Amino acid sequence: MKTVLITGASQGIGKAIAEKLCHHYRVLALDKEVPTHHFFEQFYACDLSNPQELQETIKQITKERDALYGLVNNAGIFIHKPLNEQNLQDWEKIIAVNLTAPYILSQAFAPFLEHGHIINIASTRAFMSEAGTEPYSASKGGIVALTHALSISLAGYVSVNSISPGWINTDESYVATVEEQAWHSSGRIGKPSDIAEVVSFLLEREDGFITGSDFVVDGGVSKKMVYP
Repeated sequence: MKTVLITGASQGIGKAIAEKLCHHYRVLALDKEVPTHHFFEQFYACDLSNPQELQETIKQITKERDALYGLVNNAGIFIHKPLNEQNLQDWEKIIAVNLTAPYILSQAFAPFLEHGHIINIASTRAFMSEAGTEPYSASKGGIVALTHALSISLAGYVSVNSISPGWINTDESYVATVEEQAWHSSGRIGKPSDIAEVVSFLLEREDGFITGSDFVVDGGVSKKMVYP
């Protein structure tokens, strides 16, 4: 079986990706929090905002594995607060986890991914925003740009793509309102499994032709014309 490393695999979208892939791949889960699920072969505890800890984890993985088929950079943190209440610490931590860590991991594992995949989880906030989300939006815009840059640097060697989710409900206790569902052209808000399906689809492509692309998965919301 081929091996896929997933960051932020303990919950939410990362958990759904691990659940989807664990039947066909060896899943390595990397996260700050220990998973309560068992959709993985091995777990690595790592705070992605800590560069030293991340480098140590990379060393551990490369000692234990001589090849990977997929790297899914899913881990991310989010803040939503007014611009005048944000601080440099907010900015630096979000950029560290959401953008710097995927860069470091992609650079480190590229030699282990011959004819494999890097899949970055971005966000529709890379293209559209609401007030008070500057660090997160900037990090996700960076992920989309990092994706196409890596696809050129690793051309013919590794396929690199990103997925930009829209509203994905990761709170299993939350029930969307009729209005929230109807806002989506799909007639419903997203589920973590919607993103996992796209990850699985990309991993199944072995000829390398799909690369450098971003896949928007938002129920059609970003294509909807909005008038005041």
